[in-house]
This record gives sequence, structure tokens and C-alpha cells, in this order.
Amino acid sequence: RKSKDVLSLVLLDLKMPVMSGIEVLQEMRADSELENIPVIVLTSDQDAEIESLTIGANDFISKPYPQAGVILARIQRAIELHEDRLIISSTERDELTGLYNREYFYRYAEQYDNHHKGTAMDAIVVDINHFHLMNERFGTQFGNDVLCRVGNELLAAMREVGGIVCRREADTFMLYCPCGQDYEGILDKAAVELSEKGEEMRAWLRMGVYEDVDKSLDIERRFDRAKLASDTVKGSFSQRIGRYDVAMHEKELYSEQLIEDFSTAINERQFKVYYQPKFDIQPEIPVLVSAEALVRWQHPTLGMVSPGAFIPLFEENGLIQRLDIYVWREAAAQIKDWKERYDIVVPVSVNVSRIDMYDPRLPEILLGILGDNGLTASEFLLEITESAYTQDSYQIIKAVNDLRDLGFQIEVDDFGTGYSSLNMISELPLDALKLDMQFIRSAFEEGGDTRMIEIIIDIADYLSVPVIAEGVETEEQLFVLREMGCDRVQGYYFSRPVPADEYEKFIEESNRVRSGSPARLQPSREMAPHRSESAFIEIKHALISGFEAIFYVDTESDHYVEFSSRGKPKNLQIEDSGSSFFDDAQRLLLSSVLPEDEARMSLSLQKDALLLQIAGHDPFFMTYRILQDGKPAYYCMKAIRANTHDDHHIVIGISNIDVQVSQVLADAAVSDAEVEPGTA
Repeated sequence: RKSKDVLSLVLLDLKMPVMSGIEVLQEMRADSELENIPVIVLTSDQDAEIESLTIGANDFISKPYPQAGVILARIQRAIELHEDRLIISSTERDELTGLYNREYFYRYAEQYDNHHKGTAMDAIVVDINHFHLMNERFGTQFGNDVLCRVGNELLAAMREVGGIVCRREADTFMLYCPCGQDYEGILDKAAVELSEKGEEMRAWLRMGVYEDVDKSLDIERRFDRAKLASDTVKGSFSQRIGRYDVAMHEKELYSEQLIEDFSTAINERQFKVYYQPKFDIQPEIPVLVSAEALVRWQHPTLGMVSPGAFIPLFEENGLIQRLDIYVWREAAAQIKDWKERYDIVVPVSVNVSRIDMYDPRLPEILLGILGDNGLTASEFLLEITESAYTQDSYQIIKAVNDLRDLGFQIEVDDFGTGYSSLNMISELPLDALKLDMQFIRSAFEEGGDTRMIEIIIDIADYLSVPVIAEGVETEEQLFVLREMGCDRVQGYYFSRPVPADEYEKFIEESNRVRSGSPARLQPSREMAPHRSESAFIEIKHALISGFEAIFYVDTESDHYVEFSSRGKPKNLQIEDSGSSFFDDAQRLLLSSVLPEDEARMSLSLQKDALLLQIAGHDPFFMTYRILQDGKPAYYCMKAIRANTHDDHHIVIGISNIDVQVSQVLADAAVSDAEVEPGTA
């Protein structure tokens, strides 16, 4: 064992004291560290050849021994075969977990089928729920350890039932085994116990099973079905296993038909562009300012196909870019037509998918469409979903900035779906925030809470960008949003998405309302933010200057929202909310304060006292100590009035002084190290 890394081969006699050669061979082949070392048995016991080779000897040479050159040649051949096997093994294995990689797994699954034609098989996909959060909270090394431990448990389970396992990608594993195994039991064993930073937890897994696979399908297709089944229980706490069934099969066939018919639909212009009006609701009478272009599919045999059926499908397989360009051309031609017939500017916003943002030709494509129709960038607004910024955010932000430099105005769509941190809000290049439709519905349903909408409107006001609320359906929603300071709305309260000829009725009605002045459907307020550079720096500094937590407090109602960094001060996420900040502060901020500082801290957190301290809009600072790991740590609380549309919101930030000082010293050390000799 001590020499396992340098041994190329073992020449083994069978008749030895203490341990026989057979026992040595058995133990080597049962040991994961020694099992791959080649062994040649040399013995006078010719009857032991079958037993030796069966146990795992690579070769067998009996007395009388052949010429030395023959033995040497067989030794060299055994070593070469062993090294070739290692090379193959290194290419067929996932580097992290040691399991098969996807390519070799598919090959071995095919070989298994060839040798077990009559065996019914199950294709299984296993995912780790919320794995990305583990990486964010505890680091990549912790995440890698979780993957290895889960992979080892799945490997052990497959060895017991005669199956194989691989790591497909990231936190996804694939299993191929005979039908009817105890999958609940396998999940229980693979959901390993975890412990990090004093927290005890488990790796929660979900599984998708495609039972008794159709062996006429290629291997990859079988596991795609298992993946579909796994996704049906994503986010569920009551169900861990999804099974591929008839309904999924029918949906899959439906999706295949849509993909097959896509090119014909483009060529025959089966895709129709509908328009949903957007209104500025701040004037007493709402004013039509623009529209959103939305696509519908009038299929010749399937009828009107819902965008919810084909948009995610085309996003997944890459067809979405071709569809987007089709919609852009149709919308631009329609804007041109309205300009010529009504002699007005009719701004329309179009959706830009994440895949579009990765295309370096995007500016060229958009400018070409505008040029073909005699339009300017201000007439062609771009909607980019909030989630697009969360992957490769640097590249996406650069692409958006390039578009803005060309004059395009950017609406961040589906805002409020839980992706953005405060830091991201301050970093995003945007000209309008568009609140997600489901976000609006949830806020106004029974038991819902509109405070988060108000918070986002306040932040947008601070950033000097308008807010568009999507999915507004009732008069109550309209009035509440207007009172909160929301700028624009779209939704069924005014109109569903309609064909171009029906949208023209809104244009004509707007012209009648505006009669007596030149008819121009420009937005009532310019979308581009009129903020000074210093204002931008101020908000950016407030949101990313090293706070561990921020409390955004309404001093009229005492409602508050808590933003926490979870150990990453530059990534503050919405953590919690409450209805009585100054009561909750005793629990939130005083629970671990040193007794010597408790009275002073408690007094400063009384509502009247704190508001008095910041009455002149100057920030209030206070240092205090808390007990961490048995030692006092210095903290700072900063309170300041929020520069929003009202005077009753304050921001309270909490930061660890010791951590900040350590970071400053570390940065200084790096800076000193970068100075060339003799220049200091």
C-alpha cells in the first residue's frame, strides 16, 4: 500500500509464508487503492491457473519458466495494457466524482442492453435541490464534497442492483438499472447528512423515473424523459419522485410537432404579433404611451397555440432567436405603417431573449431592422427579462450598455421574481423597471402584501427610473398603484393583447383626447433616467459599501424590509419583512450586544430618539460590540433618511468594523505587492 503510486506490476508466487499468493490477490482486488495494479502469477502449481485468472490475475506463468525474454515481453505487455486502461479510465470518468461521464455512460448503457436484451430497464435522473444555494453560502469546496458524497451513495446503490451511474452535469446524476428498485430507499441513503459552520442539514434530492424504457429510443432520449419527470417535482416538499407517464408522453409529442412545424410557420407567417397598450396613470385621465409586442401562433391544425407552450420550448432549443427576429421585423413594419397613416410616433417594446444577448451581431440586426423601416431607436423599446442578468451578468450588462449607447431604451422585464439583489439593482443598466405580472397578482390577492411593491417603487424613484406594472386587472389595483407612485400599467383592466387593427382604436381614441395639440404618442416622461452621476454613486455606495444587513423602514407604519448579505456584503438579498421594526429591533440587534453597550444601543433604537438624530438629514453613526466566538467584535450602525418621494422612510445599515479593517489592510498589502521595486 505504501508503494501503490510507484508499482507498475506485481510478480506473485502462490506459496508464501504468512499469506498465500491467492490471499494477496484476493485482498488486492477487494481494495479500491490496489485493485488496478496488474499482477502476474509465477508458480509451479499449474492447477492454480484458472483460480488465479478468475480472482483477477492479469497473466499466469508456470514452471518450468520460459526464456527470460518471453517473461520480460509479457511483463511489458501487461504494463502497457494497464497504462492504456488508465488512460481510457481517465477519459471516461468525471474528474470530480470518479463516476462515468455522460458520453461513456451512454456507451455502457447501450452495451448493457446488448447483453441483457430481455431485461426491462429504468432510466433515472437525480437532482440536488437548491444546490446553487449551498455553493453560494458555503463555497465551492463544500459543494464539491456534497457531489462526491451523493455520487458515492448512488454508486453503492447501483452496485447492489446491477446498475450503472454517472454524473450528467453540475448537480445532476443519471442511473440505469433493472426495473422496480426501491427508489425511495435509494434517495434516503443518498440524501447525506451535512454539517457546515455549525449548521446541520441534509442534501435534499429529487428523482425522475422513466420506467421500463422503450429500447427503440436512443439512450439520450430515455434520460430526457427521466429529466422531464424530475422537473415535475422541482420545488416540492411533499413529493420527491416524479414518473414519466402518458400525459408527459403526449406533451412531448405535442412539443415535437411544434418544433417540426416551426420553419413552415415562419415562412407562412402563422405567427401573429399582438399589441397590449401601456398607459401613464399619473395624470387624472390615463394616457396611452406605448405598447408591448406579443406573439401568438395561429396553427393551421392545432388552432391558437398558447405562448406558454412554445416560448419556453423554443428558448430551450435555440429557435427563440429566429422567432424574436421575426417579431422585431413585424413590429417595426407595423410602427412604420402607423406613422404613415396616423402621422404619429407609436413606441413599441419588443422582447429580447437571453440567447439574443450573446449574439455579437445583435446591434447590427436591430439597426438593420430600424433602417429598413425608417425608425429611430427611441421608437423601438427593448424588454430584457430580469433573470437574463443573473448568468454571465458581466457579458449581458456590457451588451445592454452597448445597446443603450446606440439610443435604445431598456425595460427590465419580470422584475420582482426573486433574482435581483440590491447590488444588482444599482448595477443594472436600465431605463424602466417592469413588475412581474404574478408579483402584482400575489400582492393583491387575499392575504397578499403590497409593501414589497412600494419598496421597489421607492428604489426605482431613487434611481430615477419609471415603474411599469404588468397584469393590472382591477380598478382597485390601478388606484393603489397610482397612490404608491407607479408610473405606467398594462393589463386586462385596459385591454388584453389585441391584433394590430384592434390596437388602432386606442391610437384613434388617444388622438381624440389630444385634439387641439400635435398628436404624438411619445411617453409622457422620458424613460431615460435624468440622474446625475453623483446621485448614481450615492445610491450605489449605499447599497454595496460593506453592510452585512440593511433595514428599509417606513416610519409612519413601522413596516420594514430586511436585506441580508449572508456573509457576502456586496450581494444583499431580500431576507425578511415585518410590521413593527422598532419592537423587532430589540430581538434583531440587541440579542448579542455586550451588556456594557446594551443600554446605549437600546436608547438609540427608540423611534423618537433615532428620528431626532437624523432630523437634519445627516447620517447617524454608533459603534457597539457583540460577542462572536467568545470575543468582542466591533460593529457600526448607520441610519439615514431615504432620499425617496416621501419623508417617512429611513435606511439602517449594520456593518462589521473588524472585517472592513481587515479587508482594507488586505487590499493595501496587495497594492504594495504590485508596486515595482524602487518606485515606492
